[in-house]
Amino acid sequence: MKKKIVFCNCGGNLLTADFKEEMFGALKDGNVDFIKVSDLCSLCSTQKQDIKELLSSSEETLVIACHQRAVKLLFNKTGIETETGKIHLLNFLEQDVSTLLGKIKDFNASGDNVSSPAEIRSSSEWPAWFPLIDYSRCSSCGQCTDFCLFGVYEKEGDKVMVIHPEGCKNNCPACARICPQSAIVFPKYEHGGAIAGAESIDEIQEQQRQQKDIDAILGSEIYQALEKRKLKRQSIIRNNAMEAALKEREQAQKENKTI
Repeated sequence: MKKKIVFCNCGGNLLTADFKEEMFGALKDGNVDFIKVSDLCSLCSTQKQDIKELLSSSEETLVIACHQRAVKLLFNKTGIETETGKIHLLNFLEQDVSTLLGKIKDFNASGDNVSSPAEIRSSSEWPAWFPLIDYSRCSSCGQCTDFCLFGVYEKEGDKVMVIHPEGCKNNCPACARICPQSAIVFPKYEHGGAIAGAESIDEIQEQQRQQKDIDAILGSEIYQALEKRKLKRQSIIRNNAMEAALKEREQAQKENKTI
């Protein structure tokens, strides 16, 4: 049975140039049918159909990318089912090249492949830095919605949604730092842990990290900007409410005159 490998070239800073060069050289020299995608995050956001077509075939596919939890959230957001048994995930952040190649060889052992490398490139220049929400952890408290200054989130009913990922500021994971459930994941976050989508989460360590981050944020310019935004929002709400009340009073006065 034919199998294929999909390798995320990651448009972030998760992989060194030397790692990529060694990895691609080994894949080209081996009997492996592999596709290099320039950046999974970008393609899953801006070229969803291309990724769906790539992963929806009957072929077994090994996807080599970052943390499995982050990749699953990314695929699920794109509408790609990861629990079919056809898609296998391999984390390139936790292995060296020789270990990765050994696992690729094991995956490919029963395949009937010839080496035919291909590449899918993103057509977008956007750095594709955006959050994903792990709904298995999210409590829908809405803190991220209130905290974000850039309109990335919106609460729809009892569910928080990422509605404007392009509005997220590159390399700003502040909302994930204050999430009480560690439910916000940035796949391109360089420093690991729950924010990057690590599978294993030390809950106590995350609570301690979050408290330090909140203490730092409280004295920052972004917090002061947030407070100003809240005051402005409250003022707008009050003004809108007053305007609506005046219109209702005026309408009532007109109706009374016609009686």
